[in-house]
Amino acid sequence: MSNVSSSNQHTSDAREQLTWDFYIQTLVDGQDNAYASAIKAKYSEDHARNITMQGWFKERLSKLKRKDMLSKAERNLEKVLDTSYENEEGKIISDVMRIVVDVSKTIVSTLGKDEGYSTRAELTGKNGDKIMFMPSEVIDKLNDATTH
Repeated sequence: MSNVSSSNQHTSDAREQLTWDFYIQTLVDGQDNAYASAIKAKYSEDHARNITMQGWFKERLSKLKRKDMLSKAERNLEKVLDTSYENEEGKIISDVMRIVVDVSKTIVSTLGKDEGYSTRAELTGKNGDKIMFMPSEVIDKLNDATTH
């Protein structure tokens, strides 16, 4: 049985951070062992077997994967800036370059918002004016007037 703690849905169990830290070390060591990490953090065997199904673990793992994808996209963008994508005859292989750039831009603009890769988009009316909203009843009356 797991150790009883004062954690609830608002307060995390200190073992969560320990488990995560131990898990990251297993990744660095090339082992990827969440079970052993949970055991080392003093979870019961039953709980340790299901540690990867815990919401907090899945959330942290998801963030880790997104950071890895962002890192790869940033590396791709750096390669594009440093590479000419020319074939043996000196011609640029534009299809390859377009694919790498498009995928990289998508990843950094969606996953890299917290790292400063955000695009600002504003909704305005014609020529930057305010957008005017009308109640649906007014729109219906206007439509009726124009169709009769």
